[in-house]
Amino acid sequence: MERKPFDYGIIVVILLIVGIILAYKPAMNFIKKTKSGTESAGLVVEGKEIFYDPMIWGRENRSCAMCHAEDFTLAPGFDKVDMKDAGQIRPLKNIRKTFGIGVIGDTQKLQDQINRCLSSGSRIESGKLNYGDRRLEPLMAYVMSL
Repeated sequence: MERKPFDYGIIVVILLIVGIILAYKPAMNFIKKTKSGTESAGLVVEGKEIFYDPMIWGRENRSCAMCHAEDFTLAPGFDKVDMKDAGQIRPLKNIRKTFGIGVIGDTQKLQDQINRCLSSGSRIESGKLNYGDRRLEPLMAYVMSL
């Protein structure tokens, strides 16, 4: 009795589909990063404004910079600060290395940390950012530039 040769075609197709699924997000992040530098620079500038803005989070006189920027100063008329951690400066440095953000650009750990800070009772207390929030992408771009 003669054996029929095994058709490896279905295995190849399944492996290709799995490979595409696994490579999609890292590939898109890489493509997004390699886009024009002006778009990235614009996001960083916008992110810095969000980082320093004491009114953007919906709570009066609270900003990321109050705890994470040594050069932060209160604007005239904004001298009341009730954020418990304000003034305890913890500068952000080497963010990409600290959160393991490499070429594939997995930023979930950083986003989780930002959300912990934003929702903490001793910090901003504004809730969490999700992917639909217009502040997320620029804020992430600025923080990753530190």
